[in-house]
Amino acid sequence: GRAFGFMPDHGQNGIEIITQYVAKPGSDEIVVSTVPFDEKLPLLGFASYVLTYNYEANNGDTGRLTYVWHGVNASAAAKKRAFEEGLVGAKDGLLVQTNQGHEPRHFYKIFKGKLLTSFTALPVTAQLFRIRGTVESDVHASEVAADSSSLASSDAFALHSGKSHKIYIWNGLGASAFEKQAAVDRFSDYWDDVELEQVEEGAEPDEFWEELNGEGQYDRSLGDDGAPLLESRLFHCLLSSGGLLKVEEVAQYEQEDLDSDDIMLLDAGDEIYLWVGYGVSEEENAKLLDMAKLYIHLEPTARSFDTVSIIRVPQGKEPRVFKRMFPNWDDNYWQ
Repeated sequence: GRAFGFMPDHGQNGIEIITQYVAKPGSDEIVVSTVPFDEKLPLLGFASYVLTYNYEANNGDTGRLTYVWHGVNASAAAKKRAFEEGLVGAKDGLLVQTNQGHEPRHFYKIFKGKLLTSFTALPVTAQLFRIRGTVESDVHASEVAADSSSLASSDAFALHSGKSHKIYIWNGLGASAFEKQAAVDRFSDYWDDVELEQVEEGAEPDEFWEELNGEGQYDRSLGDDGAPLLESRLFHCLLSSGGLLKVEEVAQYEQEDLDSDDIMLLDAGDEIYLWVGYGVSEEENAKLLDMAKLYIHLEPTARSFDTVSIIRVPQGKEPRVFKRMFPNWDDNYWQ
């Protein structure tokens, strides 16, 4: 489910650098490399990344936002190091931890419709990418299992042959014009000698199915109903002197329920906000993720820690999307 999606601005600003965290094979040593940011830079599933973005909303809201992105195959050590360094770098700005395949729409928008996420750097077998978005600026290509069951009529897909530099662009019946165009734009320069072949759903050549383990069942529905809107809920996170965590719901919450000495958890469906009061100790701050994990574990929905985005919001730096989830919000309340 989702509440108002996390969208501090329209993703119109640029990013200067991005830092990659990868574990050395067979060890816990983390290789950290910082490179100039490029919207076409693929994010790889065996790594974690940290990038900082300055947002500017139309209503005058501005601030720093640090994203920590974890690939599906990133090691626990790489994830931990990336989050810790992201937290230090975020200081009193917003911090968003998100996972491959479950990113907030704002993340796609800062890549200006060019984001590509994959499992590996150098493919040795066929690779399949799903291209989807709601508008041109949030289209993204994400690798899925190279099997016919991964296809969906509502989107466009790009299939890299495992045998040559050929890429099939598969146009689902329900794919939008900009998704089809994005597939061509994104993959037309994937290799210098790439060969693109357009394939319409229902008119696939045999070689196409051979790359995907044969023709099989896949999702042929044409619409995306989206998750239902959920009511957001507020919880008080308490750390006892013995180090035990407790999470208590605040019914019919208001702004004054936010306790400056503690961490409050606002559950907005796909996104979980951790509001950090002015008086929160370093020890509590370090347990942010533990609080979110405990909450998700106790909460009876189909979500997991790997499918939600965790957003740290320091007191006094609340973005509009956070304020909107309160019946009334007064910017001068804590002055």
